[in-house]
Amino acid sequence: MADATNNALSSDTEPAPDIWKPALTEAAWAFGAAAVLLIIVYALAFKHIHPEFVRFMEQDAKPITASGKDFIPVSIGKGRKAGSQYIIENLNGDEAILALLRGFRAEDYPFIKVDLSGFTRYSKAKILWQQAGDPATHALKFNRSGDEVTQIAMVYGGEAYKGPIDSIALLFYDGPALGFENNNDEDIVIESIEFRPFSAWRVAEQIFEDWTNPPLWASHSNNYVRGIHLNGLAPPGFAINLILLTATALLLWRHLIYNMPITKDKSYPLGATLISLWFLGWLAGDLLRWTWRVEELTDSYLRYQATDTREAHLNNAIRCARFPKDCADHLQPHF
Repeated sequence: MADATNNALSSDTEPAPDIWKPALTEAAWAFGAAAVLLIIVYALAFKHIHPEFVRFMEQDAKPITASGKDFIPVSIGKGRKAGSQYIIENLNGDEAILALLRGFRAEDYPFIKVDLSGFTRYSKAKILWQQAGDPATHALKFNRSGDEVTQIAMVYGGEAYKGPIDSIALLFYDGPALGFENNNDEDIVIESIEFRPFSAWRVAEQIFEDWTNPPLWASHSNNYVRGIHLNGLAPPGFAINLILLTATALLLWRHLIYNMPITKDKSYPLGATLISLWFLGWLAGDLLRWTWRVEELTDSYLRYQATDTREAHLNNAIRCARFPKDCADHLQPHF
């Protein structure tokens, strides 16, 4: 009788099996497998998902690179050439324009990458171009990456970026905030500009830079984060949710139809794996979101450190964009 009682007590005190470790392992496998599967589908169906790229595909073009010294100043306060670089020391008022008089065919180069440094968060940049025989100037805005700019998808120039292009130019200009000017007195060093033909690697680079360098201060509220600029290829939130749905379908297929969990331990429930999967999805999405928030925190600190309330309002790019004359100075110092 005593032995039976001891056996019962020992069985009651045995630790519960760890269900979360194997569940998380299988969830990670499903998340990765779904991501690989969707990348393959995305690559095979790329021309149907992004028909705007069709005219740029299968072109027989080689990359072209021009040095910073090849740029010609059009509107600039002070600048100089140093070796292969062009250095902008002062803007002309609130802008600086450098032109590259080199013709090319738009369909050969859907991507352009400018290698530069010293581009502070207080300034903005655009790429300008003119079509052959058309005096009109067209523009696309660069997205920043630290003190540099990301690769730009020229395909989003639409019909304006088509056929022979006569010239291209870089425009740097001050943002609307009144507290900063002249790129915050930092030199902009232009190393080179590269015209890039279509390739899967360039598309992957574009998506990576779209996701890791989102536009600052562009959300509609603190709870809404688009996570990508307007000319981005694949919204990260949509992509992560699609991965989660595909991974969920893979797990249900393995468990309910074939009863084949990825680990040998079959004692954990399917629900634990699904919870782990959606936790991974939340983690991936929030990692991108907080990368953006940290950048905005850095931006806020640099803009508003050691300033009183009135100066902080004058340094607010969004406020000054709405009230370009005086940043609503008559509402100071409280609003």
